[in-house]
Amino acid sequence: MSDSQLYHIILNQIQSDMLQQIKLSQEKDMALQKIVEDLKADSSSHMHYSWKNGELRRKKKLVVGSEMELKKQLLQWAHDSSVGGHSGRDTTIQRLKSLFYWTGMFKDVQRYIRACDVCQRCKYDQSSYPGLLQPLPIPTRVWSAISMDFVEGLPKSNGKEVILVVVDRLSKAAHFLALSHPFSAIEVAQVYMDNVFKLHGLPDSIVSDR
Repeated sequence: MSDSQLYHIILNQIQSDMLQQIKLSQEKDMALQKIVEDLKADSSSHMHYSWKNGELRRKKKLVVGSEMELKKQLLQWAHDSSVGGHSGRDTTIQRLKSLFYWTGMFKDVQRYIRACDVCQRCKYDQSSYPGLLQPLPIPTRVWSAISMDFVEGLPKSNGKEVILVVVDRLSKAAHFLALSHPFSAIEVAQVYMDNVFKLHGLPDSIVSDR
């Protein structure tokens, strides 16, 4: 599963309030409102921008207004949370770029990580022997930490040839969910919500090797 697919699942379910804040930031940003008005009059007036369902997007990414506190929340989510895991600059930027757009994102991420107390003290985990994988912490509750991956290249059955495997890292209990190519992030998220979320709720962390 790609990072973008995982983040869509998490954002759409955990951070629905954040999505609403992004829409409000668009309304408060006069420059963005000018773009919105232009797009309402002529949908081709601004290259790469679109206005649909009350959302301003650039290349399908949600546009974030100039509100600094909101940007800080997004940076915290992408870097500090269980999703971010205090990852490096490039990974954090890619995580944000997969969903959002705002002018100056690269510099904002750089400044944020340089000011991150955890990253500065750990210095990207220099205590770990380079080149070796480090074990993941053992979860304390079932279904609080899961792994997700795809099994592909299987013989087609009922039009499906892909299995989404969702495993609880503590109990090792698993769900095997059939998919067909091509599948979208929304379809993966819906399958997850219909088959896993309704039984176990949302996890604190998701691990994938994709």
